[in-house]
Amino acid sequence: MITSKSNPGIKEIRLLKQAKYRHARGEYFIEGIRLVEEALRQAVPVLQIAYSPRLERTERGVEVLSLARKKIPGAEWLYLSDEVLATLCDTQTHQGILAVLKKRERSYEELWPKKGMIFLLHELQDPGNLGTIFRLADAGGAAGLILSRGTIDPYSPKVVRASMGSLWRVPFLEDQDLEEVLGALRSRGYRIWATAVRGAPTFWEVDFSRPSAVLFGQEGAGLPEDLLKAADGLFTIPMAPEVDSLNVAMAAGLVIYEAFRQKRAKRT
Repeated sequence: MITSKSNPGIKEIRLLKQAKYRHARGEYFIEGIRLVEEALRQAVPVLQIAYSPRLERTERGVEVLSLARKKIPGAEWLYLSDEVLATLCDTQTHQGILAVLKKRERSYEELWPKKGMIFLLHELQDPGNLGTIFRLADAGGAAGLILSRGTIDPYSPKVVRASMGSLWRVPFLEDQDLEEVLGALRSRGYRIWATAVRGAPTFWEVDFSRPSAVLFGQEGAGLPEDLLKAADGLFTIPMAPEVDSLNVAMAAGLVIYEAFRQKRAKRT
């Protein structure tokens, strides 16, 4: 059992809390029984499993440990004290297991087959919002997400945790120049939409049944003027007079489910 917080292997995992090391090494980590179970179901490449006695105190913990040993025998296994594992985990009370995963290479070719809406996210900063948008895209049948340069790292522990496994099911591209992205999407027949405060049709009046991509801006600042002008059309999300904006994840949820509703209506 590893009991030293300064163990070299432990230090290497701890560095993955920082985006620059995740990017340089092409690795990230997840924690908790549910996320590890989901990673095993999705056959995500697992490099290391770090676990502590706390995991072995519950029936579910013993089951996930047994399953992991069967599915990923080639992974490196680290047995840590509860205290050492706590220094790696992002949550206040860990569940006794953490996995280091390898990032997957992503491309546009993953987006086209699903033929659903694509979310274009400009400089989002809140990990909870991005993780929630992954879940909404997954549940609402979106084709995928495209993240602009300056958007929070989708592999940060908080984003991964908030996505609840949707990160592995929803195709996405990160660190993209959105102006170049718009050209690529238009070449595939996508219409680009953006939200406006006023003076545009409501999102209920937009035909999302054809290939569509929707721009969403940074929390607080919204979309810059150049991206609003680059869109093919604008729409509004109606609100009570005393309210002037919505949380970006809430707005994305309303839009994806309107697209979902339109698709279902078209099939009946």
